[in-house]
Amino acid sequence: MAWFWEQTKGLLIGFVLFGFFVSLIYWAIQRFQKSWWVMGTLISTAFMVFTALIAPVFLTPIFNTYQPLPDGPVKASILSMAKSNGVPVDNVYQFDASKQSQRISANVSGIFGTTRISLNDNLLQRTSPEEIRAVMGHEIGHYVLHHVYKLVMEFGLLFLIEFFLIFHCFQWFLKKYAKNLSLRGAADIAAFPVLLAIFSLLSFLATPISNTIVRTSEQEADIFGMNLAREPDGFARAALKLGEYRKMSPGPIEEFLFYDHPSGENRIRAAMIWKKENGGLNSEEKK
Repeated sequence: MAWFWEQTKGLLIGFVLFGFFVSLIYWAIQRFQKSWWVMGTLISTAFMVFTALIAPVFLTPIFNTYQPLPDGPVKASILSMAKSNGVPVDNVYQFDASKQSQRISANVSGIFGTTRISLNDNLLQRTSPEEIRAVMGHEIGHYVLHHVYKLVMEFGLLFLIEFFLIFHCFQWFLKKYAKNLSLRGAADIAAFPVLLAIFSLLSFLATPISNTIVRTSEQEADIFGMNLAREPDGFARAALKLGEYRKMSPGPIEEFLFYDHPSGENRIRAAMIWKKENGGLNSEEKK
């Protein structure tokens, strides 16, 4: 029963948040009948801010237990990389993600004085110190390069375009089929399946755009992390572990259309190019 709860509580909370999100959208539709697509954009962007900046600090502890990482070389190395790049932290936290999956993961999250570096127990247990440095260099890169804020702005623009198209597609649908289906407008709950269908179609068509936005930020963080951690072999080995749940060698079209991260093959190739252009040595080999 405990295992079942660990696997499903995230899904349940996701349903609650989705229901709250849909309720806000319907409130916007009822309150702003001619410009609800603008409010829909603002609500969607606010939800992204919540999930990217607030939830990792205040919501994720519902799912996992966070504890300070014990003092030692790994913690000292991570803090050194963080402080040398202006990350305002004085501690590193670990969390028990292994009760949900075997995926390795880490993040630098928070806002307004709540910045926190966290890595899961899978990363600690399944990887070497060099791999941990490589992964944490990547995560610190996201923070230093302000990727969360850039992604919020870029996706905010994408939301604006999508909601604008949803609004006009639905207006066209009403003119053509409203009488036959007895629909009174977008605020009619009976119109929800239509709105959802339009949204799903447009989101699917926008998938290559949204994936490219995220994949570009991941590539930037990869480069930053290799320059910071100077562990190309560690980064390559970590990329191999990510291949456990993500196809390592997709074709270029497949990667462009469906991957929101660089493929494992491309990440390993980038690490080996970095290694070649930087003398072929890891930081440990140079000591």
